Amino acid sequence: MLITADSEIAPLLELSARLGSNPLLVQAGTGNTSVKIDGVLWIKASGKWLAHAGHDEILVPVDLAETRRCVQLDADPASQCSILSGRNPLRTSIETAMHSVLRHRVVLHVHSVNTIAWAVRCDAVALLAERFAGLRWKWIPYAASGLPLARAIERATACSPETDILVLANHGLVVCGDNCEAAERLLHEVEARIAIAPRPAPEPDRGLLTQIAGTSGWRLPDDPSVHALGTDAWSGTVLSGGVLYPCQAIFLSPNMRVTPRSILNDSHTEAANPFLIVEGAGVVVNEQMTGPAFATLTGLAQVLQRIDDTAPIRYLDAPEVESIMSVDTYRYRERVETNSAFSQPVLAA
Repeated sequence: MLITADSEIAPLLELSARLGSNPLLVQAGTGNTSVKIDGVLWIKASGKWLAHAGHDEILVPVDLAETRRCVQLDADPASQCSILSGRNPLRTSIETAMHSVLRHRVVLHVHSVNTIAWAVRCDAVALLAERFAGLRWKWIPYAASGLPLARAIERATACSPETDILVLANHGLVVCGDNCEAAERLLHEVEARIAIAPRPAPEPDRGLLTQIAGTSGWRLPDDPSVHALGTDAWSGTVLSGGVLYPCQAIFLSPNMRVTPRSILNDSHTEAANPFLIVEGAGVVVNEQMTGPAFATLTGLAQVLQRIDDTAPIRYLDAPEVESIMSVDTYRYRERVETNSAFSQPVLAA
C-alpha cells in the first residue's frame, strides 16, 4: 500500500507536519495522528516524528476491524495487529488502540504544554470545566499508554460517543474531527481556551555556565528558554517532587534534581550526565545528550513555567513510573532517537 501525494492521506500528512513543527504541541517523536479510510486505520508509526511527515514515511495502515477486535479481546493491537503494507519495517504506534476505539475519522494526539500544565493539577477538572463550557470534552484519569488508555476512553465516552476533546491526566490532549480541517480548527480553539502565559524567569548566570561549559563535553543549550529550569525557583520545587508525565521519565530521568551551587563539584559535571540543572544559574548540556532528550527538556521547562505556585500537583506514583520504565520503553526511545535526523525548531527566546 503506497501513500500518494494526491490521496486522502495528504491532508493528514500536511497537518502532521504542522503539528510536529510546533514544539508547544509536539516534542521530538511524541504525539500521533490518524485517519480512518475504507476500513483502514492509517496511523503514525512508533518512533516516527510528525515534523518529518513532509519528507519521511510516517504512517502505517492497519485493519480497523482487527484493531477493534483486539481491544475487545483485551489484546493490544500495537503488538497483535499486522501492518497491511506487507514487508513494511515500521511498527504501529503504541496508541493504536486509542485511535481505533474513537469513532471519529481523524484523531490528533498532541503533548500540548498548555494542556499538560493543567493535566498535572489535582484541581484540573473543575478549572477546565469553566474553560471548556459548551464543548464536548471528557477528562480521562491517568492510564498507561496502549490498551489501558483505550479502555479508559471507552468507559468515559460510552454514553457520549460525540465527545471530540479528551484531556489525558498527566499525559496530553486528544482532539477529533470528521476531517483534518475540522480537527485542526478544534485544536486551535482548545489551545486558545486553555492558553497560559509562561511565567517570566530570571536571567541565567552565563558566567558560571560558561565556566562549567569549559569542561570537556559541556556546552550551553541552543534554546535559552530551558535555563528557566535552574533560574525559576518554583520550577525547581515542582521538578524535585517527582515525575509529572511519562516522557519526562522516558527521555530524561525519573529522578530529576536541581543541583545547588553550594554542592556543585566535579562529580556533577561528569560526562555521564546528559544535562546539568544548576540552582539560580540555568542549564548546561553534554555532547552525549540526544535531540529527543533536549526537545523533552525544553518542553518540560515550558510546562513548568505554566504551572502557578499555588497549584496542587498530581505526580505519577511509583508503580506508574515503574510501568513506564519497561524494556519496550527503551526500545521506543531508541526508535525515536534513530528517526531524529531532522531537528525540531527551537522556541523563540
